[in-house]
Amino acid sequence: MLSSLLTILIIQSFTARFVQDKQSVLFSEPQRSEGAMVYRTPDYLRWEYTAPQALVWETDGNSGNVNKQILSMLMLIKECVKGDFEAAQKSFVVEQQDETVTLTPKKRELQRLFQRIEITLNPKTSIANQVVIREANGDTTTIRFYDVTML
Repeated sequence: MLSSLLTILIIQSFTARFVQDKQSVLFSEPQRSEGAMVYRTPDYLRWEYTAPQALVWETDGNSGNVNKQILSMLMLIKECVKGDFEAAQKSFVVEQQDETVTLTPKKRELQRLFQRIEITLNPKTSIANQVVIREANGDTTTIRFYDVTML
């Protein structure tokens, strides 16, 4: 965990492209989305879906074009992607084994949404290569990041 925290001090901003696959108990085939994200310190995040349909969520951590629940999720994903789990410890049990970090919800309202969140970190940058969100209803969302560029 210490190596992840040291890397955070150096990372000021980055961009990444992503592929998101959602496996739902309602559909036989995964639903695929693609897009890009931009992070700038301290709390700017732009999460843009480009396919199958365009959608942009943008926030400075306090406001933006998102509701409170989506804002919370975006901020959590941002922290996970950049390898910072300190803030997550308020709401999740954080366990790390090698490059895999598992977040298990502590709070009942989060347990209603998530079983756990699994983050695989790049060992060189401590930025997430992949985030797997296992929802309480049995759905799984896998987000894979590529073309990560430090700015």
